[in-house]
Amino acid sequence: MLFAAIFAQQINITFYYGVGCPHCARTESVFEDLKKSYALSIAEKEVYQDYANRNEMFALYERFNVNPYSGGVPTTLVNNKMLIIGEMPKEYWEHIFQQCIAGNCLEGVYSANDFSEIASKPPSELTWSVLIGAALVDSINPCTLAVMAMLLAVILVSEGRKKALIAGIAFTATVFFMYLLFGLGILKAITTTGLTEIFFIVVTVGALVLAIMEINAYFNYKPGFFAVEMPMFLRPYAKQAISKATSIPGVVGAAILCSIFLLPCSSGPYLMVLGLLAKEMSVLHLMYLIVYNLFFILPMIMITALVVAGYATVQKISETREKYIRTIHLISGIILLGLFFLMLAHLLGYI
Repeated sequence: MLFAAIFAQQINITFYYGVGCPHCARTESVFEDLKKSYALSIAEKEVYQDYANRNEMFALYERFNVNPYSGGVPTTLVNNKMLIIGEMPKEYWEHIFQQCIAGNCLEGVYSANDFSEIASKPPSELTWSVLIGAALVDSINPCTLAVMAMLLAVILVSEGRKKALIAGIAFTATVFFMYLLFGLGILKAITTTGLTEIFFIVVTVGALVLAIMEINAYFNYKPGFFAVEMPMFLRPYAKQAISKATSIPGVVGAAILCSIFLLPCSSGPYLMVLGLLAKEMSVLHLMYLIVYNLFFILPMIMITALVVAGYATVQKISETREKYIRTIHLISGIILLGLFFLMLAHLLGYI
C-alpha cells in the first residue's frame, strides 16, 4: 500500500487500434503485461469500424502536426502529451513509463526508431555490489552501533534478556521502516519537482566530501568532528531518549527519534544510492531500496542476537567498536570514494 500510494503514479493511455491488426494485438498484449508493474489507465478506441474514433485520431495527428497518411495503427497517446505511432518492444515502453514516473515524461511524436538506442543501453550503474557495499558502509557506522549498544544495556539491566530480544526487534524494525520512508520521501520529492539532475550533481560532490572526511578520520580521529558520525551536541538527546526506553512503545519512540538523530551521520551513502536510483525509476530500483535498508539494519540484528544469546556483552561490543573505529572510517571512505568516481563517470557520460 505504501508503494502504491507513493510510487504507483497513474499513467494515462489512449490506445487507437484496428480489429484484425496484428501490430495492435501485440501492443495490447504488452500493455496487459506491463499492468503488473505500472498503474496504467488505458482507454481503447477502435478506428476501423468506429468513424468517431477515427476522426478523433486524425484530430490528434493534426494537433501533433502529423500527416494522417504517414500514420496508422497502433497509435498511442501517453499522458496527453506523447504520441507514439506504430508497434514497439516491451523494453521501449518500460523506458517511457519509467521516465513518466520520474516526472520526465517525453513530449512530441515518436516511433520505435526513436528508441532504438535503448536496445544497446548498458545496465543500470547501480549494481547489487555497489548497493550492498554502500549499505554496509552505512550499517557499520559507529553511531549506529553505539545507539544499539546503549539500548540493549538499558533493557538488559532493567528487564532481562527476553525483554531485550523483543526490544531489539522492535527497535530494528522501526529504524528499518523509518529509513525506508525517508528514502521514499526523498525520491518522491526529487522526481516530482524535476530536480533529478541537480540532486545527482549535489550528491556526487557530497560523495567526494564525505570520502575525504572519512579518510581524514582514519588519520586524525576526533569523536563527532569532521567525520560521518553523530554530532556531539546531538548525543545527549539520543542517550536521554534511549535511557527512557523501558517499554515497547518507549523503544519504538526512541527508535523514531534516533532515526532522526542518526540522519546527519548515516545519510551519506544513502543519499548516494538515492541519487543513482533517481536517474531512472523502476520496480527493480524499489527493490534496491528495500534491500539497502535490510543490509543497513543487519548489524543491529546481529548485535541483538549475540547479546541476548550471551555470546557477547554490551561492554565488549562497545570496546570492539572503539578499537576499530578508525578502520571503519577508512573502509567507509574508500567505498564512498568509489561511489564518487562511479557517479562522476555517469555525469561525464562514460556510463
